[in-house]
Amino acid sequence: SWLNQFAVLLWKNFILKKRKVVSLTVEISLTFLFSALILLHRRDLAKDYRNATLFNPLPLKELPGFLTDRKHEYILVYVPSESDVAKNITEMVKNDLNARLKVRGFSSEEDFERYIMFVNKTTRVLAAIIFDHDFQNSNERLPLKLHWLFLLEVSSIFSPSF
Repeated sequence: SWLNQFAVLLWKNFILKKRKVVSLTVEISLTFLFSALILLHRRDLAKDYRNATLFNPLPLKELPGFLTDRKHEYILVYVPSESDVAKNITEMVKNDLNARLKVRGFSSEEDFERYIMFVNKTTRVLAAIIFDHDFQNSNERLPLKLHWLFLLEVSSIFSPSF
């Protein structure tokens, strides 16, 4: 077994070290010395136990204050814009949130990225719903197995004070 092999290896090492008694004694004593120093140092350190951090629960029945604030306008984005189903789903999300939101569609994810990086400077994008499906026409149904992404603007969620 591996334990037996390890014991044989240690024994061989000890036989080789036995020839140099001073070196063996120094190695063993230094090992014990440093172990004792670590234990003594650890005993003298002050233990700082922190209490558990408790957060207030988030209310799920009402929107965060930054969404109901009338100073800023947000848009919900959906991709692809050619799909009525994607638009209807995004409109339903907007209606369920009951907030001041606009819905905007983009034909591709690249168009949306270009809009975020170069065009949009004033309106905040709250979220983007990207349906990764090649819709053949505008009234095509959603497939049974659908891959989609839901992108949130992290800065507005975690630090809503602009």
